[in-house]
Amino acid sequence: MAEKATRSGTYRCPVCGHRDTAELAEDQESAVIPCSYCNTPLEVSSRGADSLRFRVQVSEQPARR
Repeated sequence: MAEKATRSGTYRCPVCGHRDTAELAEDQESAVIPCSYCNTPLEVSSRGADSLRFRVQVSEQPARR
């Protein structure tokens, strides 16, 4: 069974300023995750294949984890 390729990156929560890491599947453009510090739902997306940083914004949808 082959593992799915993932992209790992960092983001900073725009609400509390906490910095953390996240993973996205290669075929996934974005994901809604909770901030691990303040629990705000955040939409993270990759800036590109070469970037280790993710774009982040507060999500209108609740996080599903």
